[in-house]
Amino acid sequence: MTDIDNPFDGESARLFREQGVTEQQARDYVVLRYLKLGDTRALAHWLERDYCPGEEVRRLLSYMLQPVRVDADDPQKTYTSSLDAVPFELKAKRRDGKRGAPRNPVSDERNRVILENYDRLMDEHGKRGYKNAIYELVELLKPDIKESAIREAIKARSPKSGS
Repeated sequence: MTDIDNPFDGESARLFREQGVTEQQARDYVVLRYLKLGDTRALAHWLERDYCPGEEVRRLLSYMLQPVRVDADDPQKTYTSSLDAVPFELKAKRRDGKRGAPRNPVSDERNRVILENYDRLMDEHGKRGYKNAIYELVELLKPDIKESAIREAIKARSPKSGS
């Protein structure tokens, strides 16, 4: 083990020595213990030193980052992690002092794809094919994406279009 200059390495070294676990298992145990207390310091400390979290740590981090999940088969259903298993949520927070919600990269990508398809359809239909291009996109993307979302995505001035 490395020289002990912090509480994380100290606890990990003690577990390694006293319980005969591997260095990886000891670090995972320490990281899990800290994360379940809402503290990310142990994880951050070792991530800087090429630590690769084990499966249990990765799963907990995944649920801390997204405790409410949408069912892949039914977008109307959601599942929430139990508070016993995941007592803390990790949330992104602006540090630059700007107001408002952060950009949504999922929406940005969806809008980029809509715009690309719209541009392709406009090339096929010509300048007067605006309504036909919109209609084809509506038919292609329904029921998940409504016409209003398509129109918003193709506006050049729209903040939602990513332009």
